[in-house]
This record gives sequence, C-alpha cells and structure tokens, in this order.
Amino acid sequence: MVATTGTPSPISGLDHVKVTVSRACEEEAKAFYGQVLGLTEIPKPAVLRERGGAWYRCGDQQLHLGVEEGSTPQAMAHPAFRVSNLELLQLRLEKANMPIIKDVEIPGYLRFSTRDPFGNRLEFLQRLESSADADEAQASQVKDEVRRMYSRAAEAYVTSPGHAAGEDLDQVVTLAALQPDDRALDVSTGGGHTALAIAKHVAHVTASDLTPRMLTAARDFIYGKGQYNVSFVVADAEQLPFLDDSFDLVTVRIAPHHYAEVETAVREMARVLVPGGRLIAVDNIAPEDPLLDSLLNEWEKRRDPSHVRAYTQSEWQGFLQESGLHLEEQRTGRKQHDFASWTARMQMPEAEEKALSADMLAAPQAVRDFFQVRERNGRVASWAADYLILRATKAS
Repeated sequence: MVATTGTPSPISGLDHVKVTVSRACEEEAKAFYGQVLGLTEIPKPAVLRERGGAWYRCGDQQLHLGVEEGSTPQAMAHPAFRVSNLELLQLRLEKANMPIIKDVEIPGYLRFSTRDPFGNRLEFLQRLESSADADEAQASQVKDEVRRMYSRAAEAYVTSPGHAAGEDLDQVVTLAALQPDDRALDVSTGGGHTALAIAKHVAHVTASDLTPRMLTAARDFIYGKGQYNVSFVVADAEQLPFLDDSFDLVTVRIAPHHYAEVETAVREMARVLVPGGRLIAVDNIAPEDPLLDSLLNEWEKRRDPSHVRAYTQSEWQGFLQESGLHLEEQRTGRKQHDFASWTARMQMPEAEEKALSADMLAAPQAVRDFFQVRERNGRVASWAADYLILRATKAS
C-alpha cells in the first residue's frame, strides 16, 4: 500500500449510508423508517426501483434501505443520526415499543441507540449547546427582533415628540461640552435627533444604527434639515466597526435597553473614545425596588418585544466601572408617556394594548402612584417613568 501524503484527498464527504433488511420485511421496514422515525422518502432512480427498498432524505445526507434474501442484521456497524430533539425521538420510539439503549457518554452530546425491528443498530445523537453558543444564539435573536421592530417603526421614531425634543436632549448637548473640532459618534442613532443636535456644534458626527431602514430615515431627516457634516454607518453597538481611540465624544440616547449585552456595548464605546474622551449616555432606568423594576420591564416588553431590560442606576454605575470609565456626573429625570401614542409607535395590536392597559390599572395603588398611571374612560391615559443621563470620561 502506497500512501500519498501531502496530496489532498479527492473524497469530499458521505453521500449516503445503507441499511439492509430481509426482502420479506420490506413493507414493515418502510413503515418503521418512514413513520416511526419520520424520514421523508425520496424517489429512487428508475434503473434501481426493481431492486426494491427505499431511499430517505436525512438532513443533507441520504439513508438507503436495501432488501436482500437472508440479510444479516448489523449489530456493530451502524448509521448515527443527528437529532435536534432527542427526547421527542425517544418518545416516538418508546410508543412503537422499540428498545432505548444507553451507551457511554460522549462529551458535548446526548445519545442513545436502538435496534430496528430487524436487529440493525441505529444511533441517535443531539449536540449539547454550550453556554457560549446559547448566549450567542440569544443575542442574535434579540438583534433580529430589534431590526424587525424598528424597520417598521423607523418613520414613527423620526416624528416622535419624545425623541425629537425634550429636556434630556438639551442636557446631552450641555453635558457633552461640545468643541468645534470634536469628532463624535452617536450610537444607535434611531431617528437621528441626537446626531443632529450635536452636529450643529462639532466638526463631524458618525451616526450608527443596527437597523438599516432606521438609519436611512435618520439620514433623510438630518439632510432634510440642511446638516451635512454627518455620515451614516450600519453598526452593532456591541461590535463597533471603528478603530480604538477614534472619537472625542460618544453619545447614546434611549437605546441601551434594547442591547443583548449592554456591558459589551459600554466597553466598545469606551474603546473607541480617545484618552480623555467623553461618553454621554441617556436611557430609561428601572427603580431599585425589585417589584417596581419587574413591573416596569414587563410593561415595556409587552409593548415592545425588542425590549431587553431597563437597568437600575446602580447597575449603570457598575457598567461604567467595569469599562474603565470615570463617572463624572449623573442626573435623573422623569418622562410622561401618552399611552395611546406610546403603544401606537410600536404598532401594538389592539387586543394586546387593551390587556396591557387593564393590567396597569389593576396594579396595586402604590405602583400606580409611583408610575403616575392616569386613567381616562376606563383606559390608561398616561404614565411616567424615570431616565438617567450620565457623563463619563476615559482615562488620559
């Protein structure tokens, strides 16, 4: 035997595996593989049909069921099937009175074997998702939801009075201590209101957002105001596509409660700041009281499925400290929400809006007092929640 070391193998993968049964058992075998295991039968080539048996789709592979006289069951050699829900498959097999054979555990997998009705060994494996994989999948789901929700609400956020103006926006401009030569980054720009307010006083603003349609709406809004020292970049706040030490100022306003990993986002904002650079962050905050915290986030999540969490003021202090930023100033304020426009902005279905209104009105009196829930004609007219504005700097 001659080994051809250093030469790439011409084999690129497996096309199919084959299991054989006695010809007398053909119909019973088709019932097992097609109905009990739930595999989808695919047509055999015409030239092979007279041989009997069946072919099945098995993910990106195929399982070929062959029939022959005097077939001998395979007790060791066997196909191993990738399974997405091992527990469900086990229930199907148990219902069909098939044996469940546990084997030596393999790291990273759940698995068991069975014997088909003809004695062939079959193995089934489900890959265990690592905590890192699970976190990544969850973060991806959150971002997909943000893109979905804000693609359809982009124009509504441009015209939203609570985003277009307000005391918090005025304070952003004041706390930022804007300089004519500043290079600024507005993260999660949304409708572009913060970027526009800053652009009037600095050399250049980069406005970034995860949702392309939102960024387009912001661009049209800002350019429509005659402000052209703004560029637009589609960007994930948790993976900013900018070099270290790129900006004198970073702003983020009323967005971090949508982030899958807010700590990562704050670290990214710190990374792209120049030494001595300033971060101005504004976001809705939850009360320190656990019950009020839970209710606030529940109401927000029901109204907007892309909401992740409004954090407490003490949690924000921790995010800054972990990112190496020095908290210089923090202010809190309260914003009144008109319930009808607050829910309409996210195109909340009427039935869900009514249910949320009823639950808010049914909350304990102390809760309604804290959030200033106001009623009109049996429905919530308005309610209020707190926000935080902070200024932090990066060490020189």
